[in-house]
Amino acid sequence: MPSLKNLRITTKFILFFLLASSIPLITAIAITYNISRNIIKKELANTLSLVADNRVRQIESYLWRQKYDGINLFSVPYIVETVESLSDAFNNIHSDRGSYDDKLEKAISIFSYYKKQFGYEDIFIFNPEGYPIFFTNRDIKYELSAYEINLSQHTELAEVFRKAKDSQNAETSGFDFAPLSIKGQSYIAIPLSKPEGLIAVAIIELSSQGLYNFVRDYTGLGNTGELMLASKIRGEDSFITPLRFDPEMTFLRKVKDFSREAQSIDIQQALEGKSGFGTVEDYRGNRVFSFWRYLPSFKLGMAVKMDTQEVFASVDKLRDNLLKLSLLFLIAVIFVAFYLAKTISRPIKNLTATSKIIAGGELGARVSVESEDEIGEMARSFNKMTDSLVEKKTLLEKANKELDSFVYTVSHDLRTPLYGIQGMAKIFQREFYENVNNQGKELFERIMSATERMKTLIDDLLKLSRISRIKNPYEDTDIGQIIKSIQARLDFEIKKKNVELAVCDNMPVVHCDRIKIEEAFYNLINNAIKFSSKNNPTPKVQIGYAKRDQVHEFYVKDNGIGIDKKNHSEIFGIFKRLHSSSEYEGSGAGLAIVKKIVEDHGGSIWV
Repeated sequence: MPSLKNLRITTKFILFFLLASSIPLITAIAITYNISRNIIKKELANTLSLVADNRVRQIESYLWRQKYDGINLFSVPYIVETVESLSDAFNNIHSDRGSYDDKLEKAISIFSYYKKQFGYEDIFIFNPEGYPIFFTNRDIKYELSAYEINLSQHTELAEVFRKAKDSQNAETSGFDFAPLSIKGQSYIAIPLSKPEGLIAVAIIELSSQGLYNFVRDYTGLGNTGELMLASKIRGEDSFITPLRFDPEMTFLRKVKDFSREAQSIDIQQALEGKSGFGTVEDYRGNRVFSFWRYLPSFKLGMAVKMDTQEVFASVDKLRDNLLKLSLLFLIAVIFVAFYLAKTISRPIKNLTATSKIIAGGELGARVSVESEDEIGEMARSFNKMTDSLVEKKTLLEKANKELDSFVYTVSHDLRTPLYGIQGMAKIFQREFYENVNNQGKELFERIMSATERMKTLIDDLLKLSRISRIKNPYEDTDIGQIIKSIQARLDFEIKKKNVELAVCDNMPVVHCDRIKIEEAFYNLINNAIKFSSKNNPTPKVQIGYAKRDQVHEFYVKDNGIGIDKKNHSEIFGIFKRLHSSSEYEGSGAGLAIVKKIVEDHGGSIWV
């Protein structure tokens, strides 16, 4: 196989066009694909979050409504009197069975109506010792009942009875297996008392079936999305509602029933009180995006999920179509490249040879113009560019010499006498300060203050000069990390002045001069802290970001004294101050330095 340098120019031209076309094309497809995936993932996170929030409101509203309906019911004096009468009759059942039966029939009639009215599964009445004296679904037997046995064990029913009895307040339980059933139930215990003591504890039984409508609403969840509810029942994570792809499941379905421990990690974390969003493996073994959270009121774990395959289906289809179009495009590129190679290879070779000469430092070389078409225009433009390069190189060398001379003057002609003044002032302070009167001391302090300010002005002027002269290499820079670094540098001031500093969490990665950009952010944040903390017990500084088209827009806000609109353009001038140095320290060069850095990056800054 011949080496690349031995190939004909036409072949090289075709290869060049293929590479020049395919690399950006493939890169664009990859970037488009990844951006689309990220956008869809972000939109899905928002969608799942909204669905979760909506379902949480619906579920909690439903459960709390059930609770407060029960509280209101057992606050009615007539209901309390009925329960008290039934409780007294139960205590005397062996001596007066007829009285108990009459009151029981009355209670069944009353509470059966309210059970149906409020959609309860059952209503129980227990005496203070935990014996069942009434429930709507079954007749009382004098031997131990399932409910009585249940209360003697460590179950949600027993626990909520105990809590309500001890606290004398309405209490709610998590979900549990219903006695003699495999359905899931939750309980609301409401103590009924009078001044003499506890009359009874009413317990309302809620079935998990009341939650089915919320779970079966797949609005916004596509063909594979679903909402899952689970509860920790007797130490085991258990689903309490049917799954979309396992609709025949019973309440006996445990999370651990699935094949691998890694499956349904979202619902497991939700039951541990954690919230989150991510890609997990569901109970079918499919990869899904899931948003999970904990509902503490009724000890429920909730997860809203959707298959990744469905989420990215449109993006995958877009990728496939783009690849097909790219193949057709590359075939067309080969034909175009072959034609152009014949037409422009010779002028290109000439231009290449001349450019190599110029790159070697011979700026006097020029390209010969052989035509009046675009190739000829390109040759003329190249020659003009070379002439401009020579001119700008000369001007740049001259400017650098002048700048070096200026820096030398500032460093020596200004600093040297300033250091002399400071030195003599310090000698005076050491030898004669205590011998002068108060007026002399005041004049001395003014001299020291003025020399320090002059030194600061010279340092800031040199810093502004270095910004123009020194060019650091551009690199991909995480702005969020820069802000964290500045926070660490200013940590003492932030704590000292009790500043509330808020930073948005979507800071981008920007290709820039990292050192100068950090200097710009430092000046802005330091200014915000300085001007918001004076005479303000609660200074606040906010650092934010927004993407506007192809532009990165950052802002620094504070609740300080503000800037009059008429001064918005003036404050970016070198050494421009709106307040005296006695009010706010500083030279006034900070914003000028920021403006220079931003403009060197092709940006702009405003108030």
